[in-house]
Amino acid sequence: MNNKVFTKTEPMESTGFNAKLQAFAELTKLRISIMVLFTFCVAGVLAAGAEVSIGTLFCAAAGLLFIAASGNAMNMYLERYTDFLMVRTSKRPLPDRRLSSMEVVMFASVCFGISMGIFLATVNWQTAVCGLATWVLYVCIYTPLKTRTWLNTEVGAIPGAMPILMGSLATTGAVNIQSWAFFATLLFWQFPHFMAIAWLYREQYRDGGHKMLTVIDPSGRRAGRKAVVTCGILILVSLIPALTFQTLLQGTLFSTAALFLGCFYMRDSIRFAKNRSTQTARGLLKTSIIYLPLFMLALVIASLT
Repeated sequence: MNNKVFTKTEPMESTGFNAKLQAFAELTKLRISIMVLFTFCVAGVLAAGAEVSIGTLFCAAAGLLFIAASGNAMNMYLERYTDFLMVRTSKRPLPDRRLSSMEVVMFASVCFGISMGIFLATVNWQTAVCGLATWVLYVCIYTPLKTRTWLNTEVGAIPGAMPILMGSLATTGAVNIQSWAFFATLLFWQFPHFMAIAWLYREQYRDGGHKMLTVIDPSGRRAGRKAVVTCGILILVSLIPALTFQTLLQGTLFSTAALFLGCFYMRDSIRFAKNRSTQTARGLLKTSIIYLPLFMLALVIASLT
């Protein structure tokens, strides 16, 4: 771990223009933002069907990227001191002193303003309100709760799934049953996924002062139980879209795929619950990463059948 003392008065290390741009890019958590963008677009297309406006979807996607960048940057600003204490986050732009706090706040503010402008001018007010709610939940509620209670995961799962609702609102101005079911699936998908992460980095979370479930219960039993229970709920809600398809073939194809993926996810959740180890946690994490794109693919294929 970096032993350098991190204070407000310590001068920031000088960086070149390219390095500065790279630091700003890191604020956006681009890989995560791209995954969020993908789920957003899938939700928007599924909600609108053949009537989807590509132009509106493109503008809405741009707005989503900007608001995601703003939220991620503010998250790093608020966690700049705890990030310094954790190996996996100590090289982020603020603890690594490649950007100043003012630069990060200004970047987040500009991105937020651009996103709201895009939503209101080119999409609709419903998407703007949902985007604002997502930002507030993530930045103002979830982020501070991470150092206060293990229930932060429950709160954080909500903004994590809200891009589904934003996608539906952007293309239709409303949220149908399929979109709500997709939202619920993404909501519960996050728990086994994050229980694996929380176990793998439990010591770093402890050092950073985060009240994750694996810090509160170092044995990991509660994290294992949560992974299994939430995966069970996930399987149930993931089958709901089958009821919304117009033909039996569509419903059968989708429910078969969703049930198969859910059982695969449950298998590794149970393995993790029975034997909390680096191996089982990594296995669960890998399965969670595979599950989500395949679930969305099953939704799309069934809809096009």
